Amino acid sequence: MLADKGNPGNYILAFAVLLFEGGLARASFVGQARFRDASRLRHQAERLAAEMERNSREDHLTALLNRRGLEHAIDQFENTDGPFVAMLIGLDGFKSVNDTYGHRTGDELLARIARRIEEEAPEGSTLARIGRDEFVLVFSSLRNSPSPSNLASNLISKLARPYPGDASVRIGASIGIYSAKNPGLTEMLLRADIALYTAKRRGRNEFCLFDAELDRELQRRQSIERDLHSAIKTRSLGPWFQPIVRLDTEAVIGFEGLLRWSHPIHGSISPPEIMTAARETGMLQLLTQAVFSECCAFIDALVKADCRDVRVAMNVSPRELEAGDIDEMVLNGLAAKDLPATMFEIEITEESPVDPERLDEKLGRLSHAGISIALDDFGTGFSTLASLKDSRIRKVKIDQGFIRGLAKSREGRLLVKTVIDLGRALGIDVMAEGVETEADRQILYKLGCRTAQGFLFSKAVPLSQALGLAVKERQEL
Repeated sequence: MLADKGNPGNYILAFAVLLFEGGLARASFVGQARFRDASRLRHQAERLAAEMERNSREDHLTALLNRRGLEHAIDQFENTDGPFVAMLIGLDGFKSVNDTYGHRTGDELLARIARRIEEEAPEGSTLARIGRDEFVLVFSSLRNSPSPSNLASNLISKLARPYPGDASVRIGASIGIYSAKNPGLTEMLLRADIALYTAKRRGRNEFCLFDAELDRELQRRQSIERDLHSAIKTRSLGPWFQPIVRLDTEAVIGFEGLLRWSHPIHGSISPPEIMTAARETGMLQLLTQAVFSECCAFIDALVKADCRDVRVAMNVSPRELEAGDIDEMVLNGLAAKDLPATMFEIEITEESPVDPERLDEKLGRLSHAGISIALDDFGTGFSTLASLKDSRIRKVKIDQGFIRGLAKSREGRLLVKTVIDLGRALGIDVMAEGVETEADRQILYKLGCRTAQGFLFSKAVPLSQALGLAVKERQEL
């Protein structure tokens, strides 16, 4: 060895060799430790990533799959024989459970409902919760599988049974069913949803299978939604104006803007259908702006024709007013065109607002500016007696359901008379909608109603014709 030769240089060299070997040993030890740490950290990271991936696909409240998990599960059906059935299960009355007993009770109930659906689910099926009160059950419909109708009936019956510990809780379920050759989630859910909506229209605890008739409805809806933007831009969709008249002289004192659209394929599209399509396609704001712009054009024409005592009304949903900036649009739009606010009227439709305080604030701004606020469809939904306490409400429009056949209904006359007397006592104008016969007109006048609209006087007409009616009225005075 180097140290045995007694040469000092050899001692130094031997010492250097020892240091080098020690360094190698230490490096090897440290390297192994770091490798073990790196392996452990990598394993932990992989485990955490896998856990996060599982969590991202799971509905933690019910331990079912969520929407993302359902999408992943459906992808696995590609190697499974079809046809495939998608059942969209919507709970009936669940909101009232939350409102009455609180969200904790509602959450516990959802978990128990999930277990009941699992008990009835066919073997090999996939169950997910994709909404607050909606579940999806997907399975391959083989010969040994239960028929969708029988399964739906069993599920509805099972979910409607009392829940131990919550004897006072009553819940129901409606089910939409769609059968497809291939497991495409978007297509299946869309059609199952249409079937579910149809089932809910029939009442609680009903199911509906998507069939050829519903498919035609879907094609119609998609066609309307596809053509909506172009119709708004080309003004083939927009408001026509129905006159509001005095019952004694039939003099025109105002107009209500009503949506009209003659679709090139489907013909006349109803206003509710137009509004639904606008909401679904995100074009509600565009539609509202177009309607308001047309109302402004009408007011401007009336001003130029010296018809300043004629008012133009526009329908607005409370939720639309609450959520958007319609108050800003109206106030800024009237000011920009130098139009009198007193010639414009907002008709609040029957839909209930989510945030009444925010709605009140916006109504206050409009009313303070001189814009008239009217309650539309009085006697239904949002338009209740409690609403009459609001000092900003200057007009009530009695829903046409109370007006039609008024001459033949003693109960109807009593109800209408009560509303008219109440309005007079509160200093609120009361007018009638949907007057179609001379007999109903005479009864309304005898009951104390002074203004109305309906087919007896005129249907809704385009702006130019409406302006002609107003000008003719002015010339005859």
